[in-house]
Amino acid sequence: MKATDFNIIIAGQAGQGLNTISGLLLKTLTKGGWHVYASQNYMSRVRGGHNFMNIRISQSPVFSTPAGANMLVALDQRSVDEHLRRLEDPAVVVYDMESVKPAQGANGTIWAGAPLLKLAKENGGVIYQNSVALGGIMALLGVGLTDLSGVFSKRFSKNRKVLEDNVRAAKAGFDYMTSINGHFNFMPTLPQREKRLLMNGAEAMGLGMIAGGLRFVAAYPMSPSTGVFTYIAEKAARVGIIAEQAEDEIAAINMAIGASAAGARSATMTSGGGLALMVEGVSLAGIMETPLVIADLQRPGPATGLPTRTGQEDLDFVLSLGHGEFPRFIFAPGTVEETFYTSAAAMNLADKYQVPVFILGDQLLVDSYSTLDKLDIPKIRNENYLISNEHLGKEPYLRYRFTETGVSPRAYFGQAGTHFISDCHVHEEDGHISEDAEISSKMAEKRFRKLIGMKNEPYGPKYYGPEKAQVALVCWGSTYGAVKETVDNFGQEGGGLGMVHFNRIWPFPGEDTLEILRGCKKIFVVENNIQGQFNRLLRRETGIRTEEPILRYDGRPFSVQFITQEILTRLA
Repeated sequence: MKATDFNIIIAGQAGQGLNTISGLLLKTLTKGGWHVYASQNYMSRVRGGHNFMNIRISQSPVFSTPAGANMLVALDQRSVDEHLRRLEDPAVVVYDMESVKPAQGANGTIWAGAPLLKLAKENGGVIYQNSVALGGIMALLGVGLTDLSGVFSKRFSKNRKVLEDNVRAAKAGFDYMTSINGHFNFMPTLPQREKRLLMNGAEAMGLGMIAGGLRFVAAYPMSPSTGVFTYIAEKAARVGIIAEQAEDEIAAINMAIGASAAGARSATMTSGGGLALMVEGVSLAGIMETPLVIADLQRPGPATGLPTRTGQEDLDFVLSLGHGEFPRFIFAPGTVEETFYTSAAAMNLADKYQVPVFILGDQLLVDSYSTLDKLDIPKIRNENYLISNEHLGKEPYLRYRFTETGVSPRAYFGQAGTHFISDCHVHEEDGHISEDAEISSKMAEKRFRKLIGMKNEPYGPKYYGPEKAQVALVCWGSTYGAVKETVDNFGQEGGGLGMVHFNRIWPFPGEDTLEILRGCKKIFVVENNIQGQFNRLLRRETGIRTEEPILRYDGRPFSVQFITQEILTRLA
């Protein structure tokens, strides 16, 4: 029953250890050399409810979750009832035979029940039930216990008894499942075993910001952005970063602006509701020309909306966020790897152009895990864009000097050899308040001259697919994976299907977009909102005629099957 990839659903209630069993399994599979992609689906509660994780295992890199599954690990009865319909034929269900009852599934469904709780009690205690289940999963997958034992050794290295109990419990599950069901050996065959990294989007974003020279971060916890902040905070002392949990989002953005004005590369992160509170602060950064990176990890709204689900509903908001006019960058990385490099670039671009830089992500991006072959850390080049003490002494310092590029020489508060003013009013070159009409116009023009350079920065649209495709799917942000796989599966039928993914959304790369889409007969924008926000932006900025966009707005991510069905229906 081997295939090129294999999909596992692990499901249960909040509080049953779902994250523990999933995390250990992911690390074990990564250690074994497989490519994995895992997406989380969880309810907004601490206990109970119904949560699950999709884990996809493959011979090659994968970036999306399929609609079906080859294995279900059911930690409670509801998990069987909810997911049985998603199982392929054949498939296997792992469950505790004392608390979960088999149901009527497809003819090829294998019910691999085991007394998980009983075996745990016999091998260390009830807390090892998930380790018993992991051992059983390893038996069914036919991969042995060596890699799992290695993961246990790393995690429990400081407590030998806990380590031994976990290994013993896993072996009990492995032996039981082997004796009852044997080795099914479902796993895709690997050409060779390779070392890989395992990382989710939140970790990639935090690490990217650190690599980009982050020195100060302030945030107020808000799902799904909290993981980025906690990742940075955990490492802050070790890498020389100040991490401050603020009392609210207003305080967070103003702390970050103050730190940036004092010369520290700064960032904040939030979701839509928190970003609404930051609006005035963003405008302040705009007129003060203070560098700032703001990560908006979107979730469906309005208001509290669906706190733990995914969506792309904030694009229009971020495009025009803030009163008055000022330039900004907006990025929307599509993969975990791209999130790392984009986040590092954002830190540098904020400093280079002295503008707010937004990184748009969502729950799917930050909570999903992916394997990476490596990260090219030396590729990150952190330039120092602050004026040196030596140059400060040569002529009177004007913080907002008129320049051809629109970028003025920037000193920081407290820098030796100078003092200056940064004000929230319209100001003269030296920072003093002015209501002069000519000064007001010239300052606005100065700020917007930055766009000339900003438009030439990287992360423009990328095309993927056959040359001269007749139909193109246009996407942005986290929809990348499902759209790419749709293109791969579609083949050359009807002239072929191509895709264009946008990471840098603003300044909008109009000329590049027109060039890429030249010759396409039908263009469909794929996005997670009801209004087709990027579709409208694309049409506004290029004049391109698009078809009715492919939209999903129920808080769930796109699947290949969803997009494929929409395309086939529309092209029929």
